Amino acid sequence: MIDADRHEVWLTKNVQVTRDTTDGTPAELLELVDAPDPAFDEWLRDLRAQDPAVTTEPAAHPSSVNTGDEEQCGTTLIIIRSNSADATAQTKFLETVLADTISQRFESEGADTVFALAEPSEDRLAQASTILHLEMVSVIEAGFWSVHLRCLADKDRRFLCSDRLRLALESKHDSLTAQLSSFVSRAISQIMARYYACRNASVSPLMMTTRAAARLYDPSLERVIAAEQDLSCLETSEALATSISWRGFAKLVRCLEFRESNQTEEARALAQDAVDMRPGNPLVVAIAARIEMDLIGDLDYADWLVQAALGGSDGNPYVLQAAARIALKRGRTEDAQRLAQTARLAADGLPHAFAWDVELCLTALALGDFSGAHDAARRAHRSNTRHRASLRYLIATSLLVDDQFEAKHAADRLAGLESGFRIEHLRKSDYPIHTLQNLGLVGELQYQ
Repeated sequence: MIDADRHEVWLTKNVQVTRDTTDGTPAELLELVDAPDPAFDEWLRDLRAQDPAVTTEPAAHPSSVNTGDEEQCGTTLIIIRSNSADATAQTKFLETVLADTISQRFESEGADTVFALAEPSEDRLAQASTILHLEMVSVIEAGFWSVHLRCLADKDRRFLCSDRLRLALESKHDSLTAQLSSFVSRAISQIMARYYACRNASVSPLMMTTRAAARLYDPSLERVIAAEQDLSCLETSEALATSISWRGFAKLVRCLEFRESNQTEEARALAQDAVDMRPGNPLVVAIAARIEMDLIGDLDYADWLVQAALGGSDGNPYVLQAAARIALKRGRTEDAQRLAQTARLAADGLPHAFAWDVELCLTALALGDFSGAHDAARRAHRSNTRHRASLRYLIATSLLVDDQFEAKHAADRLAGLESGFRIEHLRKSDYPIHTLQNLGLVGELQYQ
């Protein structure tokens, strides 16, 4: 059988495949399937007309074949350029801020070689296995700064994607930082997705690390372990610290989501190794802080890590999420809500942005805003209908606002992911809804 989410398609293992037909004669798999597709046939005819060689030898998936003539894993070179003509001093300043924000985000994801408003040497270009050309054009008009950003790939400069941003020049600093961070998150997510879809991403450890990390939010333990194994194979010079850090996050997920308590020490060791390698990397530090507070219970060390990261990158969504969680655990609910809102804006466009909606749900619960918590849980669930934490808090908040109908339907969906789940399980002391338990709200969950 085939299963899928909005990011991946995969074969499930719960059905045995036979190669026999009903009369017992051998047959090739799918040989008897007749599914005409006129649109596909027309597309294939056009493709053959343009280049007959395209269909004569089927190309293998880039990650499945690796011959001696192919590119090997190497450096991902990122070049950020400004193509603005006659730029004013104010335009140059804003473009530099944007270029630095993009650079910081790529570096936090594991990129080692970023040229911001500068050109690499010919030798570097020749040695790079993956090249991303980010080119911006911006203008200031009528009190607004408008910027167009596009990305081209590799030496042939193939178009990948583009995006636009329009900011009021009178925006406050916090608002400007959040909107820039949101724009950068969205742009980088589009770049990664488009590159993986149409280029050979297997030559870029950065691309593969980002792809594997997104799969750690999957509801299947089997697929989380598979993503963790992929990360362990990507520990090369590029993205080394981030791949180790994400492996620590995988252990965190297995502890909290799947209740594998034997993963705690390894999670902490991996996170600390990553911090030792890249102490200034916001993503690495944020994951280490999450492990310290959620698994070890050392809020002081987690807080110290986050504050140090905020000083160098106050717009990183992972750091802001960790800061919101610490504020929540320390009882600073208003600070937690403000940080969670800023973090969610900064995370806009990430493939797993629903995790930040869950954070908004938790802070709303702490403030006693059950309606706001319910809305946040709904948004998280709509973004990923297979995310277990979203479903758990959707059930709980539905009960808190006395929406019995939605609670029942959400429970039915969760039972499809957690065999045997019943709403009564929410009252168990070891069930993973820790914020509800810490706030003493479990007793208020009344199901009819």
